[in-house]
Amino acid sequence: MYFRDKGPQHFSGAALSKKLPEYLKTLEYITPRALERRAKVLPPDAIIGIGDLPLHQPYLNQVRSAGAVLQRQSRWLNATSVIATADQLATIAQFPFVLRVAPVVILRRKNRDDQHSFQFQTLDKAATLDYGPSALQMQMINVPPLHDLGITGHNVIVGMLDTGFRWRAHESLQSRNVIAEHDFIQNDDTTANQVGDSFSQDQHGTLTMSALGGYKPGRLIGPAFDACFVLAKTEYLPSETMIEEDNWAEALEWMEGLGVEVASSSLGYNDFDPLGPNPGDYTWANGDFDGRTSVTALACVRAARLGMLICNAMGNEGNGDGTTGTMLTPADADSIISVGAINYSYQIAGFSSTGPTNDGRTKPDVVAPGVGVYCASTSGFSSYFNISGTSLATPLTGGAATLLLSARPELTPFQVRDALRNTASPIIDSVFYPSNPNNFTGWGLIDAFRAALFFGPIFSNNPTVSIVDSSHDVTISVASKDGINPNSVIFHYAIGNSSSFDSIPMMLDSSMFFATSGRYKVVVPSQAIGTLVRFYISAEDSVSLTYQSPPSITNKLWQLNYGTTEVDMSPMVPQGYALMQNYPNPFNPMTKISFDLPRREHVRIQVFSVLGELIATLVDDVVNAGSAMSRAPIIFDGAGLPSGVYFYRVSTPSFTSTKKMMLIR
Repeated sequence: MYFRDKGPQHFSGAALSKKLPEYLKTLEYITPRALERRAKVLPPDAIIGIGDLPLHQPYLNQVRSAGAVLQRQSRWLNATSVIATADQLATIAQFPFVLRVAPVVILRRKNRDDQHSFQFQTLDKAATLDYGPSALQMQMINVPPLHDLGITGHNVIVGMLDTGFRWRAHESLQSRNVIAEHDFIQNDDTTANQVGDSFSQDQHGTLTMSALGGYKPGRLIGPAFDACFVLAKTEYLPSETMIEEDNWAEALEWMEGLGVEVASSSLGYNDFDPLGPNPGDYTWANGDFDGRTSVTALACVRAARLGMLICNAMGNEGNGDGTTGTMLTPADADSIISVGAINYSYQIAGFSSTGPTNDGRTKPDVVAPGVGVYCASTSGFSSYFNISGTSLATPLTGGAATLLLSARPELTPFQVRDALRNTASPIIDSVFYPSNPNNFTGWGLIDAFRAALFFGPIFSNNPTVSIVDSSHDVTISVASKDGINPNSVIFHYAIGNSSSFDSIPMMLDSSMFFATSGRYKVVVPSQAIGTLVRFYISAEDSVSLTYQSPPSITNKLWQLNYGTTEVDMSPMVPQGYALMQNYPNPFNPMTKISFDLPRREHVRIQVFSVLGELIATLVDDVVNAGSAMSRAPIIFDGAGLPSGVYFYRVSTPSFTSTKKMMLIR
């Protein structure tokens, strides 16, 4: 049942005022990491919205008092699912705050993932890591070059929605960094098998997690083994219950609030009713696979708008005719990456569901290996098997997407999807699907390495320090498909907490993949043992695209203590306040305003006319400490204003500064 609002206090617009107590309430379940991710896709004044508010408790109480038993809740949909009699539902439907009441769809999860015999092959070139039998699936999606560069999924949070995860009891998963897990069936924090679960309950989730992030050299290595994991058990195997889609949607909301950046789901649903047609079922004939009908598809779209990248399996319903889709929901959702499967002969798997959606969009987006994929088995601590299904192609794609965000954390979900699509290798058939993209294989087979290079230079996740004869060498890998300008790789360093940085060119130590890409090295100027050295590294490629490590979006610097080889990250905090001159100046009609802030404070930035009239308030909020170079500049749009001199002022409890700027039409 869907409610009309979030309470009698009618909030205006989609954004939520930071002055309201409800805003602070949302911060109890929306973490700073989630806010950082949202900031990539939402305007500053709309990071928290009405959709983030919990359901209005008095409404829920009244529904409960009518005899309904509450099941799941969705803040995003402003809805709850309940168990109730027809008479109870009729009563509830008359409540003035109830928008509509609809039957929960009876759904069947479709996998048909099968064990499959396969002759394993090894990589045809040397690689840094020993992938064992998982080598070919990694080579097919071109992951090893990124691992060789030192890009491993570090500092990306990955969410997995599945049947359960026996990760503590398998050698390839027990050392992975699981930061949260929840069972949405039994409402506890154990996602492995429990009393009441079937023996195979947690098998499917275990194998998909291992395909994405397993790590056991010589046996199995997944693309994003160095990521952080959030696990959600949403699917109950012994029976097809009516609540599983709601479990899935609620789990996605939970993950979003924890800051998950990539969600991989190998679950898909369609209609299933052994007693005959149900008016609440999703059917192709009714046009329900349009990305705007199923609860899970609506949740996907909302998550994408909040900066989450969703990878979902197309399903194993078989190839269609290219005009009538066979996909499962939520693979029909817009703004996500829907994944089909191919075999190792670069042909579409016969079981792989195809598009288009009911509203004519091309699906899948991409394909990945889904036949004979090597992964962990729950039959033993060191057991493995190979299995087929779009369920395996999806975590391989999710792992590749994670590597992109590990290399370029500023990317939005749509940019990641564009990179994976536009660098994919077309898979076409001269008779059945001769064009690209198409509704059988989408834009083609993903290429993780090419996709990571799509937006310009990339650095390894971490620099390394070596000490040889008291010389401290810092080494980092950098690559660009257009070639790095070897004179542009610069080591910028400051001693102690100084805000003054010196710069030293780094030298190419060894080439990788491209002539001027590879490992660059610099000797840190001699310091007293224990001296703090803070630094960042910048580079430019041959087409003038620039990047730096750590990425500026992190607002951090690398740091080391001279005499040790450990490298950590630290906040990029300036030593004092400063308001920079706007750029460009003069301007027409937009200009950028930047400032240094040595501590977290309330900041107000305002623009005034020469007569002292307030023109605009650009910032009125608590802002984290950081330098001008580490944060996105504030944009002032002078459209509609006459030419002339204007003043902009930054003020905090500890600092005030005003500068002049000129608008010229």
